[in-house]
Amino acid sequence: MKSKILAAIVALTTCMAFVACGDDSSSSASDDQEISSSSTKKTSSSSKKEDKKNSSSSKKAEKGAYTRDYATAIAVSNTMFIGTMSLDHTEDIGKDFIEVGTRAGVVYYDGSLFINDLEIGSTARYSLDANNKIGKKQGEITLTGVWANHIYFVNEEKAYLGGAVDSLIIFNPKTMKITGSIDLSEYKDEGAMAVSPATGVIVDGRLYVALLQNVSDYATGNTAQVAIIDIKKDKVLAVAKDDRIAAVGSLDDSQNGAFIVAGDYIYTYCNGSWGYAPGQVDGFLRIKIGETEFDKDYVWKVSEEVGIDGVTKKGVFKYLAPLTKADGNVAYSYLNVMMDLQKEWASAENYYDYTCKAVKVDLAKKKMTALPIDYTSSWASYGKYIEEDGKVLFAVSTEEDGNAYFRYDPETGKAEKIASVEQIPMWIVPLK
Repeated sequence: MKSKILAAIVALTTCMAFVACGDDSSSSASDDQEISSSSTKKTSSSSKKEDKKNSSSSKKAEKGAYTRDYATAIAVSNTMFIGTMSLDHTEDIGKDFIEVGTRAGVVYYDGSLFINDLEIGSTARYSLDANNKIGKKQGEITLTGVWANHIYFVNEEKAYLGGAVDSLIIFNPKTMKITGSIDLSEYKDEGAMAVSPATGVIVDGRLYVALLQNVSDYATGNTAQVAIIDIKKDKVLAVAKDDRIAAVGSLDDSQNGAFIVAGDYIYTYCNGSWGYAPGQVDGFLRIKIGETEFDKDYVWKVSEEVGIDGVTKKGVFKYLAPLTKADGNVAYSYLNVMMDLQKEWASAENYYDYTCKAVKVDLAKKKMTALPIDYTSSWASYGKYIEEDGKVLFAVSTEEDGNAYFRYDPETGKAEKIASVEQIPMWIVPLK
């Protein structure tokens, strides 16, 4: 899906002011906002001192309650809600969820849930009780108007926050205080509104992070760029560049699924600005772990090279939703083939069109295979997760099966519907 970023760029100077004032009141670790148990609306309570040992009543197991295994987002009309769920109790999805407007991201780390509300420019940490039911707000960083949706955790007390800004923000995820920043403005291309550090991954002491170079609301730069940062020194070591495909990464991808670590490589994916920048080349590149340049012997141009019988033809533009983590060299995603189906983005209503096909993606072999799951809408194209036994969960919103969850078995090549849900399901984020 696509991201409005103009407001974020306008608010850039505001963001940098907050970065410089690490203890600004917009960065709070003592808000402790209660979440209503009977509504998806936000409700506030008086501020309390944070229990640093996290041993408050919110950690006690609720008698007779079940454990929620995943964080998720759901879509109701054009509004999103975020919370935790169990696939065995999908009738409860939506209860105790937090309303976050039309765009948001969710990340789990170290026993807490981090929610990025992109409409108001906030990143908040919430507690989870012993059954993983969402609890109190334990802190928040607010960068008004800034689209910040990417968190890269170094440890319990250090993380980076990236988005539609010309810097990486450094903060303490335990206290939710801003502690510094890495200025990336020198790497901004001429004509770009922002350099926009977006999708990224930390491997062997280095943060590999995409530089999007947004030139309009939807269109990113024409060159793949990845900044490689030493996480001990907070120093940019190099910026890998490659003009064989356009900018890699995305601002919508809170799970950082456009960067996939597989074997000795980090594979990076470019979605070609979702088709809003005609002529851009979409596809995959890769960087060998430990190196600072793209592999000159590898490029996979998806629209040009991928043809799947009955789904899509070579040479027709299509793009992948954020991918799962890899199982070996294999990842999973949804391929949006709206052009093959003679559809195009016209309004938010097109998010409900059934244009996304579940696919298996072999990154090393450059092979893509359609899976036996009906076409889903773009709203539901974010949810997928590889379980420990290798089976794959998919969130769907299809014409035939409605809003549901499927499990695909790579051994048998079969997929089965395992649960239905009232709302359109989105992320599937394991709470571990």
